[in-house]
Amino acid sequence: MRHWPIIIIVIAASILRFWRLEALTTFSGDQGYDFLVVKRMIVDGRLTLLGPKIGPYNQFGNLYLGPAYYYLIAPFLFLFKFDPIGPAILTVIFALLTILLIYLLGIRFLSKGIALLASSFYAFNSFLIDQSRASSNPHLIPFFSALFIFSVLKIINDKNQTNASIKRFFWPFLAGLSLGIMFQLHYLTISLLPVVIIVLFLNSRLSKLLLIVLAFILVTAPQIIFEFRHQFFITNQFLKQINQGEIISSFDGIIRHLFGSVQSLTEVFSSTNKFNNVLFITIFILILIFVYQPQKFKKPLFLLILTVIFSLLAPIAYSGEIGLHYFAQIYVSLVLLMAVATVALFDFLKNPMLKMVMILVILQIFASNILGLNLGGKEGYTMPKGWNLTGIKEASKIITQDVNSATKFNIAATLDGDTRAMPYRYLVEVYGEKPLGVEEYPNSNVIYLVSRDEEEVIKRYTVWEVASFAPFEINKLSDIQNGIKLYKLEKTQ
Repeated sequence: MRHWPIIIIVIAASILRFWRLEALTTFSGDQGYDFLVVKRMIVDGRLTLLGPKIGPYNQFGNLYLGPAYYYLIAPFLFLFKFDPIGPAILTVIFALLTILLIYLLGIRFLSKGIALLASSFYAFNSFLIDQSRASSNPHLIPFFSALFIFSVLKIINDKNQTNASIKRFFWPFLAGLSLGIMFQLHYLTISLLPVVIIVLFLNSRLSKLLLIVLAFILVTAPQIIFEFRHQFFITNQFLKQINQGEIISSFDGIIRHLFGSVQSLTEVFSSTNKFNNVLFITIFILILIFVYQPQKFKKPLFLLILTVIFSLLAPIAYSGEIGLHYFAQIYVSLVLLMAVATVALFDFLKNPMLKMVMILVILQIFASNILGLNLGGKEGYTMPKGWNLTGIKEASKIITQDVNSATKFNIAATLDGDTRAMPYRYLVEVYGEKPLGVEEYPNSNVIYLVSRDEEEVIKRYTVWEVASFAPFEINKLSDIQNGIKLYKLEKTQ
């Protein structure tokens, strides 16, 4: 078995990602909102041409992504009978497939050593493991970016461009398809478009661009149709944000964002903040050694470096906070470049002691990641302390069993910013009851409140969802877990 090392890597990666998945996945406001939309697509046939809402959230209106994320998670939500664990399992599967694609990229276009090292960097990165347990649109991007990179490299390395075989059309189509899906998962992935144009031009493959663009248009057709039907609503919202100066940063902000983004990515992929310039150094080394690499390496290295440069530059003019998910399209490029730099430097070093030091540094990176996994954690990724999908399910079942079908009820939560309790709304609806809308708290007879506060504190709440319901009496229904309780607020006259 020539490929037994990658089999072991994937098995280990699977165990780390599926371990206590229900307790460690994310089910918060975004998932609750998105899963409600998908449920109504499946149950009520209310298909959509739009995807998730995205920021900035201000008085100028909302922006929306395309619907690809909804259609990707819909089969798993249906197969798992609308249990939120379904999309989480899908996200894990995409992560495991990404590891395999990284290995294939390395084997096909670089070397086996690079392939195994890059796959390991991705498989055992604690940040990427956390993200791969949580269903969210940017968490699916790395798989499609790997597919995109593989397709582009197949295009520029295909020596027989004149034959009429299906491969002549397949790889450009797959590249455009991947780019179109990524664009709907996050708009900043459009930074890969100039990359592919440059690479195709330099390799005399510009004729393939038409097929890529056609595939891109095909997969983004729902969003394009929506724009035509609604007088370019999303485009106008985007232009409005720019005209009001809401999303464009100052020059100082651009410089700060660039260095801040590099530092954040460095910390994630080196598992320490002691090497703040690792990414800059890595890219610089790769550029320096570019001419010394075998001819086979030049094309993939050039493509990978371009994806990193353009993707780092794409978001820096944004005035808001730049999240790591803005760079999801270069996670694959980064681990491959790290592996190339590591192998190249290891081969360059002749002193056995220096080689041993380098091995120890790599082992330290893996050890830091493994120690940072928090496999026994009490809360899901990015969820309130002590709270997870297990607790949300229990609270939602108690609400469903307690509510009277004739009662006008609503749900609120004060564990985080999602005071309108979208995850509970979703599950209560799945379990057979439907709360009033998010604007109808004052019209409710009962509000079910998830909180870690005591009754005296709740009486002094100023959050609208509770304060607008006053006067009310409080009854505690259950201690759910880790100090978090479910209350029943009943309106009094």
